[in-house]
Amino acid sequence: MFLAVNFCEVRVYRILQMRIRMRIVYYLLWFVVVFLACCLAGIALSYFDFDTTRHFLGAKQDMVHNRIWLSAFYVHLFFGAVATLTGIPLFFPRIVAFRSRLHKQLGRIYVFSILLLGGPTGLYLAFFAEGGSPATIGFILMSAAWIIPTYMAVAKIMKGDIQGHYNWMIRSYCMTMSGVTLRLLTPVGSRYIGFDENTNFILSAYVPWMFNILLGELIVAFNRRRFTQLNLSK
Repeated sequence: MFLAVNFCEVRVYRILQMRIRMRIVYYLLWFVVVFLACCLAGIALSYFDFDTTRHFLGAKQDMVHNRIWLSAFYVHLFFGAVATLTGIPLFFPRIVAFRSRLHKQLGRIYVFSILLLGGPTGLYLAFFAEGGSPATIGFILMSAAWIIPTYMAVAKIMKGDIQGHYNWMIRSYCMTMSGVTLRLLTPVGSRYIGFDENTNFILSAYVPWMFNILLGELIVAFNRRRFTQLNLSK
């Protein structure tokens, strides 16, 4: 009897330890996401000194005099940063309650930033991408992979499908963070792997959104159990 009780205590202790470790890993991963999101937003906003001779614009001197292209570029950057920052608190119902006015307001800002501004301008800019037609097709697909999950998240919540909304928001935000993947891939491909400039452009048009789609599906799959524990009633 004593051995049975002792065994149960040890088992409960191990389960508690595992849950604590998983919780620590969960918050560490979110810390990394928040850090990278802030870095991405910071990089995007750094272009608003409107110096068209530096950074990415320095390599696009043939386009900076095109007011439509330049306006689309700044709109895409700004509202991409807005979506990146406003999307984070939507995943923390203890901070922003799911049924609160703040959640709805942030959600609207996030959705409008993508569906009406960031996504369409991304589609437009894709037609002027370095790397020719293969890169253009890749960036068109990237924009579509950003717009579609966001639209699906809206469609699900309009139908009252909370779990479907939550899952599609995961996919949408993973695509929002594909900008991080893009900015990590570019220097790695050119400096450490030795890809030539054209190859790097083409890979940058495909790898980020493919990787982030896969990441989103993995998170959705591993997050099924956690969904039942979320406090979405408030």
